[in-house]
Parts: sequence; structure tokens; C-alpha cells
Amino acid sequence: MEKVTWNQVLARRLRRLHVTDPSPDLVGTAGRLVGLHAQVASSAELIAGVRTPSYRLGDTATALWTDRTLVKTWGMRGTLHLFPSRELPLLVAAWAQRQWPNVNAAWERYHGVNLAVLRQVTEIIGEVLPGKVLTREELLTEIAREVRAPGIVDAVRSGWGQMFKPAAAGGLLCSGPERDRNVTFTSPRTWLPDVSWDDRPDEHTALSMLIERFLDIYGPATHIDFSRWWGIDAAKARRVFKEHAEVMVEAEVDGVACWSTPAVLAELTDGGNGDDVTGVHLLPGFDPYVIAPIGHRVHTVPDGFIDRVSRAAGWISPVLLVDGVIRGVWSHELKNGALTLTVEPFAKVGAATKKAAAAAARRYGELFDAEPRLTWG
Repeated sequence: MEKVTWNQVLARRLRRLHVTDPSPDLVGTAGRLVGLHAQVASSAELIAGVRTPSYRLGDTATALWTDRTLVKTWGMRGTLHLFPSRELPLLVAAWAQRQWPNVNAAWERYHGVNLAVLRQVTEIIGEVLPGKVLTREELLTEIAREVRAPGIVDAVRSGWGQMFKPAAAGGLLCSGPERDRNVTFTSPRTWLPDVSWDDRPDEHTALSMLIERFLDIYGPATHIDFSRWWGIDAAKARRVFKEHAEVMVEAEVDGVACWSTPAVLAELTDGGNGDDVTGVHLLPGFDPYVIAPIGHRVHTVPDGFIDRVSRAAGWISPVLLVDGVIRGVWSHELKNGALTLTVEPFAKVGAATKKAAAAAARRYGELFDAEPRLTWG
């Protein structure tokens, strides 16, 4: 079993995540990251913006609603992401194993519907959305014509989107452009006319490709890391890794048994790409470097500070990253054309780190077209 170090792994991850190696274009960034996390829309813009020098605020809106080169839909972990439109058929094929939630009595009590109703709603969505762009209320009207189940109105109106996620995973629903400040939904089959659905891979091949991409970005990693990123339980992830063993090899990272791809392992062990994790970065909220893999946080978050980074309700803070380790959190305020970034370090930082952080803040100044002012809490 090949052995590598965490320094090697984290240095490579920073390159592959376009933190230290910039990305040439927005759609390419979204593809490399397997989607831009968009549960908070502004986070998707900043995740793209700090990685893509050519990016300007508003480019995601153009890509989504004018060019349609990006598509907004529920993806990994049941959270909203912006994906390259051309990749949606591949993702839908890979999502087949986890399209339907684990509906038990507790789930039914919480959401007010059962699995039979959820399947009926998904079928109706697939029938009514092609060629249309409907608000949540308009879609509810269509659903209510056929579904008489108690609780269906509240379930469809829920901001969590649980009634829509199986349709999204099945390629039957995606977000449409806002209308009078109301979110809308449409069918990706008609919204993305240049996307081919006929030649998508089978489920096994598609999931193998996504596992390879996960390991390419975050590997070496464990099946538990994949389970948290993909949105399945650890036992199912173990079975999935066993079923797709043909794309993986074992590796040892400072004594921890992990999985890799042959290409990733070869890159880590050839010594030609640099093994040192260096540099100071201001990463935005919900940044993929922080989100996954969760098992690596012991190496990236100092003891006692995880609650400052991964907060209540799944909120992931913007972070100060120093040599691959999270050394603080930060926030920003844009007021009257002035941009203020406030950094709250976990411990005292030196002058060199402050100077490098000020340089990193200039990218946010470019994005907001404002001179950034960096303060330290």
C-alpha cells in the first residue's frame, strides 16, 4: 500500500479545488468542483469568484437564465447546487441509487406525507413541468388537482423542498428564473434544449465516474467521507465502494487507510508537484475545501473550533486559511460602496499573515468593485 502525507494531500486538494491554481472560466469551475454550493445564492458567486479571475458578480445569473450553461437543482446531500448543464444527465444517472429518501414513520410525521404520496407528486411534476415555468404556488395547484392527501399543501410549500427533491434527482425538475421575487421550477428536459439525454451512461458507470471525480478532488478519502459528501449513510457508502472497486486503489495517509484512484496516487507519489501546503486564503462560506471530506477536519480545523466553522443548521462559515489549516473565520459588509472584511482569528496571527490576508481581500474588492478594508477582531 502506497503511503503519502497529509501535507501532500492538502496541497494537492488546494490545487484541484482551484484555490492555488486559478480556473479559466465559470462553467469549468462548476465542473471541477462537481457543482457550486448554492443553498445560499451569494456563496455560489463567491466560491466561483475567488477561483476564477475572469468572474464578475452576476455571471452566474447570466449562465443560469440567459446562456443556460449552468443549471440550479438539488444535488449532493439534498442541497442546492449550480451544475454545468451538459453534466446533468450524468448526475441524474448517478443519483438513481439515492433518488428516494429513507421514508420511515418519523419522516412521515415530520413532512406530513408518505412515500406513496411522494411518488405520486413526482409523477405529476414529470407530467406538468415540460415546456412550462411555474411558481411553487402554480405547481401546488397542479399537484392538488390530483393529490388529496392531508398535509400536501404544507409539504409542497415547505422551503426545504422535500417534495421536489426526488423529481430533481430524476431529472424532472430544476429551478427556473425568479418571477416577481417568487422562485420557479421547470423541466430540465425542455429548459436545456442543447443537452442530450439519450447517450447518458448507465447507473453503474455514472456512479463510478462520480466516485472517481470525488477522489480526484478530495482523495485519498474513506467511504465515510464519500457518504457525507454524496448524502448516503456510511453502510451504503461502504457497499457502493465495494461495488465500484475497479476505479480505486488503497492508500495510507499518515497511518490512515483511505481510497484513491491510480492517477491521484501517482501524482502524490511522484514528487513533482510540490508537497508543501503554503499560502493565506480567505475562503467564502460553504467552501468545498471546508465541506468535504468531513473526516479530514481533524487536520484542517484546530481543536475546539469546529463549532465556529460548522455552525448550527448546516451553516459553514467563511474561513481564514493559513498553510492549509483554518485559523479563523471572517465576515464582510458592503455599505455605501465601502467593503469591510472582519477577520476573527482563533489565535494571534503575525504581521506576515495579516499582509497576505489583505492581499487575498483584494479579490473581494474586485468582485464588489470596492476598495476592501480588512479589520481584525
